Amino acid sequence: MIRFAQLLAQGTPTPDAFSAYMTQVDPQESEAAQRLLSGQRPTRLAPAATLLGWVAQATDTPDFLIDACLKICPDKAELAALLLPPATGTTPSLAQSLANLTSAADYLTLARSLPPEARILFNRLASGTFRAKLAPPTTTPQTPGHCLAILTLIDPSGPTATFALPHGAALVPLTRLRLTIPGTPALLAWARANVTDRFGPLRQMPPTQVFELEFDGMTPNARRKSGITLLGARVKAWRPDSRAADVPTLSALLAQSP
Repeated sequence: MIRFAQLLAQGTPTPDAFSAYMTQVDPQESEAAQRLLSGQRPTRLAPAATLLGWVAQATDTPDFLIDACLKICPDKAELAALLLPPATGTTPSLAQSLANLTSAADYLTLARSLPPEARILFNRLASGTFRAKLAPPTTTPQTPGHCLAILTLIDPSGPTATFALPHGAALVPLTRLRLTIPGTPALLAWARANVTDRFGPLRQMPPTQVFELEFDGMTPNARRKSGITLLGARVKAWRPDSRAADVPTLSALLAQSP
């Protein structure tokens, strides 16, 4: 399950990325992934709101706190993943997760054994909202480029970070990426001293830090607030020389799409 989540972390997988993934997993995992990416969806266990209710009850999270969290993270499947404590137990494979997903108790046991990124994917499978499909090479849009973006959230356990772009009077989430740049330790130290709010493992940051992102392409994604998924996105550099006010808007990035 973790490798499958890593495969999908950068958006719709290319055939080359999927082929590399296939060499790393056993036949059962490979078969389950092929079914999912060919459009065969597992039977829905429960809506995302129900999953969130189960998690709230299991973690004794009061309704008022759930409501407050939903204002920051309106995606119920994602919030349900983030509210659970750090993973415990043996991590199930993708095939095991799908085969054993039959009840609320099964769901909580499986979800608790997964790290946050894999939980989010697991919740999309459980709630019937998983939509990724393997992208044919002839139709994957290729617009190699880069953009500036503003850091809004950090998960120190990854470490991963959420980056956003200005859109009107708000910041719209663009992508969440693993932090692998040389300046990561300094960034995490800054983050610890500048947390403005906490949502499970996520730490909300003041929208002041600018980063340069690179990507291999972009593809439409109506399920995202930004309306796109960046393909092969990665963090190139922390840009303390840039101000958040200077970051181009989401509309400017969309204008790069053919």
